[in-house]
Amino acid sequence: MKRILVIDDDELILKSIAFSLNGDDCTIVTAKDAYSALEIANKTKIDVIICDIMMPALSGLELLSLLKNFYLNSIPVIIMSSLIKEDVVSSALNMGASYFVSKPLDYDSLKEKVHELSIQKAY
Repeated sequence: MKRILVIDDDELILKSIAFSLNGDDCTIVTAKDAYSALEIANKTKIDVIICDIMMPALSGLELLSLLKNFYLNSIPVIIMSSLIKEDVVSSALNMGASYFVSKPLDYDSLKEKVHELSIQKAY
């Protein structure tokens, strides 16, 4: 069973992603901020992280930097945002994000990316 950590300060986004991935051999764990996410990721085996960029206190890109440089660099990260400027997308990918997805989300595409990343991680 894949364990997916979804991080967003918007409760509706958390619920919609959890609903869309539910039943796909996934356990969804959610966090409303980056600090909670770090705590969860340090205590629980996580297969894929889906993270919003714009969050209070610590942004998704700052969290990505911490994950890739200090914590859990083997966990694939999907960054999501309504900020689809080229520099934001390239920053996320250059910092180690596996994918960048734009909001509003295409849930089928997100599900496909999560599945692909969890299979890659298994090898």
